[in-house]
Amino acid sequence: MSDTICVLGIDAADYELAKEWDCDNLLLETSNRLTVEPYSLDVPATLEVWPSIATGASPDDHGITLHPTESGEFEIRQFLTLFGSKLPDPVKKPLKRAYNEVSSTGYPTTDRESMFQKGTVYNWPGVTPCYDWDRELEWFRGVQNGDVSESEFCQRSFGLAGKGVGWLRSQAMMNVPIAGAHVHYLDSTGHIYADRPERLREHYERMDELVAELRDRTDHLLIVSDHGMKTAAVDDAELGVHSMRPFISSSKDAELPGHVLEIREWVEKLVDGEMEFEDASEIDAPTEHLADLGYL
Repeated sequence: MSDTICVLGIDAADYELAKEWDCDNLLLETSNRLTVEPYSLDVPATLEVWPSIATGASPDDHGITLHPTESGEFEIRQFLTLFGSKLPDPVKKPLKRAYNEVSSTGYPTTDRESMFQKGTVYNWPGVTPCYDWDRELEWFRGVQNGDVSESEFCQRSFGLAGKGVGWLRSQAMMNVPIAGAHVHYLDSTGHIYADRPERLREHYERMDELVAELRDRTDHLLIVSDHGMKTAAVDDAELGVHSMRPFISSSKDAELPGHVLEIREWVEKLVDGEMEFEDASEIDAPTEHLADLGYL
């Protein structure tokens, strides 16, 4: 298999839901919950967290925020589209005012270097233009407007998730040192099915099965999320709002970072070969001793 370190960013993959529904391929060999601090809002915002993960810098430092003078019209529009209806008026009204006051559009990208400098990256908010994410948000608005059915949206969105996973596989085949891709599938379906956990579970299991395809074909897979999703599955209040339950997982047994801002440094040590891993199935006891004990 390839030595490429594949980093799959799964938006809104919730640690508690992944454990509750036994998504072993999302949790991989080892996993832990990540600490994330909200910046512009009371909950983590997709646009702000992903560049923090990639750069190891806070929104103050990487410059990608929901503030209209820095991030533009489209970012506020997309945020309101995804879960603006769930926000209390004191939060929603200022965002709407800001949206009406700005005229620039497009996804902002940070000038800071990221953990992907020695490799390639695809559809990563704050780092790349994210055309797939843009397209998915258009479809999501179609669901809200009644122009796109839920089933059709999920089919399209899962297709984009497959595109991201397939892209990682292709980069691993080219033996780049590190490749990263972001997919939005669990965020969109999390907002849609927050109060229908049995339906949301289907999408988690589908994503888990898709990741299995990549896991079997890469030597080192990392999965990271930016936040979770409040749902009826774990008796949350404010259903459909981002939760504080992001996580990181690794296909190799390792001590993982505990904060989103620690991920870049940790990953760069992997790329530079500064970490060693033991095969989880390796047995350290001498073979002769095991034979004497009757184990072999």
